[in-house]
Amino acid sequence: MSTPRPHPPASPGTSPQAGKTTGVFTYSNPRVIHWGAGSVAQLGAELQRLETTRIAVVTTRSLLSALDRLPAKPVATILISQHAPMSQIDAGVEETSSARADGIVSFGGGSAIDAAKIISVRLADGGGRALPHIAIPTTLSAAELAAGAGYTTEAGDKAGMRDARLLVETVIYDAELTLATPMQLWLSTGIRALDHAVEGYLAVGEHPFNDVMALEAIRRLFSSLPRAKAVPDDVAVRTENQLAAWFSFTLPGASASGLSHMMGKQIGARYGIPHGVTSCLLLPHVMRYMARQMPDRMAILSEAMGGDAPDRVRELIGSLGLPQHIATYGIGESELRRAAGELAGKYPAEDLLAIYLAAV
Repeated sequence: MSTPRPHPPASPGTSPQAGKTTGVFTYSNPRVIHWGAGSVAQLGAELQRLETTRIAVVTTRSLLSALDRLPAKPVATILISQHAPMSQIDAGVEETSSARADGIVSFGGGSAIDAAKIISVRLADGGGRALPHIAIPTTLSAAELAAGAGYTTEAGDKAGMRDARLLVETVIYDAELTLATPMQLWLSTGIRALDHAVEGYLAVGEHPFNDVMALEAIRRLFSSLPRAKAVPDDVAVRTENQLAAWFSFTLPGASASGLSHMMGKQIGARYGIPHGVTSCLLLPHVMRYMARQMPDRMAILSEAMGGDAPDRVRELIGSLGLPQHIATYGIGESELRRAAGELAGKYPAEDLLAIYLAAV
C-alpha cells in the first residue's frame, strides 16, 4: 500500500501531483503470477518450488467436474458457497488438517479464494507460517491479489480478516479454465475489477505506480469486456480481461476500503447479492458523489474513459446487460436506511442513503 509523508495541504480536488511530494510504496501482490492459455501446466512446478506434496483444493460445487484439468491430485476437496460462510471455512480447516495437506490450491472465484486464504492461515505451522497457497481464479474479482479475506458470519453479515500471511504464493491466470464461468458472473466481476481501479485511483495519498496501472486497467476493461461478451469462447480476449483485472488491484487496501466496496458489503451478503453485482449497482453513483470532492481526479478518469466517467461506467454496465437497480433484489428504503446508518462515520448517513436510493 502507499503511505504518504506529510506535505503541504492541497485545496479540495487538487491533483496530488501538483506539489512536490515524497512517499513510500510497498508491493503487496503475490510474488509469482503466471498467465496465458495452458499456464495451469505450471502448477506442478510451483508446488515443487513450494515443497508441497499433499494439496487440499478449495473450490465450488460448479467446478467439481473440472478438477481433473488440474495437473495435481488433491488429498481433500473443500466446497465453498457464495460469500464464504464461516461454517464452511471451519469445516474446511478440519478436513484439510485431517487429510494432512501441506498446501492449498484454490480454484474458483473470490469466495473460494478468500476461504482458502483463511484456511491456510488457521493451519499455520509452529513458526507461524501459513500453508502455501496457489490461486487459480475463474472470475475477475482479483481476490487472489490481496492480503485480506472476506467471509460471512452466522448472522449473514459480511466480515473481513487482514493478515500479511493471507497473501497467496502464486497466481495462475489460465483463461481456458474460465470458459465455463457464466457470462454474467464473468462480466460482473469485470466491473468489480473496474471498481478496484477507480477506487484505488481516487484513494487519498500519493500512489503514482497504482495510478498508472489503474488507468491502464480502466482502458483495457472498457475495451475488452464488450469483446468478451461478443465472443464468449475467445481465450485471448479472456486473457486480456484477466490482465486488466490484475492491473486494477496494485493498491489492494485502499481499493477494498473504497466507498463503493464498503457500501456493497453492507447489502451483498445480507441480501444474497454477488460481489461483482454490488459494484454494478453502486459504482456509477458513488463516482458521481466523489466527483464533487475530487473533480481533478475524476476529470482524468473521464479522459481515460472517453467521456463523463460516471456516465461512461453506467453505460458500460448497461451495454453488458448487467443489473443496475437495487430494487431488483427486493431491497427498499427501510433496508437501505439501515445499511447507511450502520456504515456512517467517514461519510454522513444521509449522503450514503442518497447514493443507495439513486441506485434503486
